[in-house]
Amino acid sequence: MSSIPLLQLALDYISLGPAVAMATTVAPHVDVIEVGTPLCKAAGIQAVREIRAVCPDKIILADLKTPDVGGLEAAMAFDAGADWMTVIGGAPMATVESALEVARQRGREVLMELTGVRDILAHAREWKQVGVQRMVYHRGWDEQTFNREWAEDDKVIIRQLIDMGFKVTVTGGITIELLPFFRDLPVSVIIAGRAIHKAPDPAASARELRSAIHRLWGSSQSGYGTASVAQSDTRAADLAAKAVRWGVSDLGLLLTVDGRSCPGCDAPDRLCQSTVTQVQCPPGVSAAQVAQALAHIFGQSGAFGPVSADVFYLDPAQLDRLAPDRVTELMAATGNALRQLGCAVDVNAGVSTTNRILAAW
Repeated sequence: MSSIPLLQLALDYISLGPAVAMATTVAPHVDVIEVGTPLCKAAGIQAVREIRAVCPDKIILADLKTPDVGGLEAAMAFDAGADWMTVIGGAPMATVESALEVARQRGREVLMELTGVRDILAHAREWKQVGVQRMVYHRGWDEQTFNREWAEDDKVIIRQLIDMGFKVTVTGGITIELLPFFRDLPVSVIIAGRAIHKAPDPAASARELRSAIHRLWGSSQSGYGTASVAQSDTRAADLAAKAVRWGVSDLGLLLTVDGRSCPGCDAPDRLCQSTVTQVQCPPGVSAAQVAQALAHIFGQSGAFGPVSADVFYLDPAQLDRLAPDRVTELMAATGNALRQLGCAVDVNAGVSTTNRILAAW
């Protein structure tokens, strides 16, 4: 996963109009827009459609906290434009599996909401077996009312979930002052609600939160987790990143940087200073869909993931083993995932170019 968490805005409104207005105002400064549970209940699935209409380039989460009929509610959420939806942790396994099946068919994702779950790790092991990849670790509104604060015990559980391979979202009274508490955890998403929409200037508040997240999680890193690569492996990581960038281009995809003004991957002043390659999704395909398809082919890995609704990243430095064959496998999986999603990509050309660059390993 990306080592810099995404910022998610929680729209926990009970009226659709103010929620749409807030989403429109804040969208440029966040990565994910959550149609909160109160809003889903108050305005129905139409709330998801309305938020998607005003935020076409954002990841949209429908926080349904589905307790039953998982497949049906997942289909409702995804048909309305959601990229992600939540299932409550107390739901039967059949509900979880039916929601996951619909998500796989649509190239979307299901998140398990841990509110009220006892023995989280035991449940996590069961969910892992059926393919759950994301979880929401939640300090709820009522808990906040009764002054239940974030504690080191929470961090221990979050760390264990991440070590199990889950992408963990944290939420519950998150403020800019609280962010350093989570700094040593590679969480995937950080949710803020009232810290943004109750602020005098919500857009400025979101902008400050996002800046703080990038400063805290990126201060010792040049990109998405490349600090984890040992110094002796720097050359190998740079070569792998070059192979990925060239391979992606020969797949027929566009990078988010304009390579025409770049002096080249081997130049000290190259545009891509980290091992991360950010890739523009082909038309009609979301980053969440690409990540889901990649996970199905390649397995769970921090070497890929969504950056925004229509941009995904590849980072060979995050592979479980930094070696030429794994880099090539990542490129092949990327091409095949996009092909499964109906995209016209040249997998052979991408893999061939990747191997040609890696010949200098």
